[in-house]
Amino acid sequence: MIINSMPLTNKQADGIIVLVAITALVYVFNLLVPLFLPADHPHVPFNSKEDGALAIALNVNGNDIGVYFMPQGARLSDLMAAARTDLPRPFSGRNDSSMLKAGDKIYLAGDSSPSIAVGKMSAPQALALGLPLDINSATFDDLVLISGIGEKTAAQIIALRKNKGGLRRIEELMEIKGIKEKKLDRIKKYFYTEML
Repeated sequence: MIINSMPLTNKQADGIIVLVAITALVYVFNLLVPLFLPADHPHVPFNSKEDGALAIALNVNGNDIGVYFMPQGARLSDLMAAARTDLPRPFSGRNDSSMLKAGDKIYLAGDSSPSIAVGKMSAPQALALGLPLDINSATFDDLVLISGIGEKTAAQIIALRKNKGGLRRIEELMEIKGIKEKKLDRIKKYFYTEML
């Protein structure tokens, strides 16, 4: 089928040029307006998973809100700004001197009796984020989640730390039959100890 094209008139060509110019202006306007209008939310101090970032979980009124990646030295008020959540009233003016630690889980309740509690993430959540577990508080179920540790080894780790009153160094795991240097090198990244 042959289609005969008709030449554009001057008015049609001018109309197309105006339409393209208006479309370009609308596009540029939409890109630039957010840069000059005041933000309707607080500045998020940090929220990207970079090396050295602290993974902090947030639970508000029994609902898990998410995991936030905060810089070293971040405080509760920094987390609240990143989450765009206000502290419950009794706590909003307090001196927020305690620093957050990787793997913390912050529980906020803001109903009739507002409260803040700091706990730890669950072992599956911490391991999924690449965070180590405290060798002295990891449960049997936590230990078997780690590649290279089966039920038998998990039971031996719990028995060892019970007999010693806790492990001071991760290298003490080599006292367990079947854990030599090579295996220790593979599993030690999953643990830390707070004992001195």
